[in-house]
Amino acid sequence: MKEKKTYASEPVAMTYGMSDYLLNSGLLTQISDLSTRDKQCLISYISEEVAEETDDDDVDWDLMDKDLPPYTLDELYARIEESHAAYLRGEVLTAKEAREQLRKEFLWLR
Repeated sequence: MKEKKTYASEPVAMTYGMSDYLLNSGLLTQISDLSTRDKQCLISYISEEVAEETDDDDVDWDLMDKDLPPYTLDELYARIEESHAAYLRGEVLTAKEAREQLRKEFLWLR
């Protein structure tokens, strides 16, 4: 007698491990309506985000505080004014550019 194979396929298996927030967001239903190309682009986008977040998690940010003296209030206010003036001049970075600069500057922290 040939052994009968049993296969299980439940929609709930696809959502195992997802947060309630994601499950209740309606995003999963929207994704099913996307074209294959849009799904591929979305996968690439999410993969890049995850890679960047994972890279940031590898940095031991506590090491940055190790030997730094605290700032005075006047120094902090001066830094705020300086950054605001740079913003008004249009000297800004995207979040990705800022992460990349931090990664290059603090590469030794990994």
